[in-house]
Amino acid sequence: MTLQEKLGKAIVQLRKQRGLAQEKFANDAEIDRRYMSDIENGKRNISIDVIERLANSFGISVSELFSIAENIDSNRTLDQLKEWLCDMGYEDTVVMENPDYLSAIVGVSDDGRLIYDYEKMVEHLMSTDGMDYEEASEFIDFNTIGALPYMGEKRPVIMNKIEE
Repeated sequence: MTLQEKLGKAIVQLRKQRGLAQEKFANDAEIDRRYMSDIENGKRNISIDVIERLANSFGISVSELFSIAENIDSNRTLDQLKEWLCDMGYEDTVVMENPDYLSAIVGVSDDGRLIYDYEKMVEHLMSTDGMDYEEASEFIDFNTIGALPYMGEKRPVIMNKIEE
């Protein structure tokens, strides 16, 4: 997948997370709706100026927008993750499957526990299940974090940001 395709998917994801219609977002960013459609579909090679306007419209930096784009659709599937874990000697690692939170996995601990980023878990539910931030947080707190004690010693770790 090209960077421009990833950037388009990132824009769609961010726009949907914020509950914005394409036309409204395009107007807010001062971009023609048809041009925005082409951007979102990865059909336009857009200028730095347009990238900056898009990032500003989301209230994020250009580097954050590119970071989100780089992490879009890594083409990792649940089966590929499990295969990789087995290859690395972590065959008894507990992998969350429903929802899979694949886009929220940020690493594996030395003892073979998957590490998930809480905020990315929220973003995953917002983009895949259409939840808003509050719904996604409540779902994770009740259904996921609440289930961790029952997952055994190789249960996942959920990482939260340290507030400044």
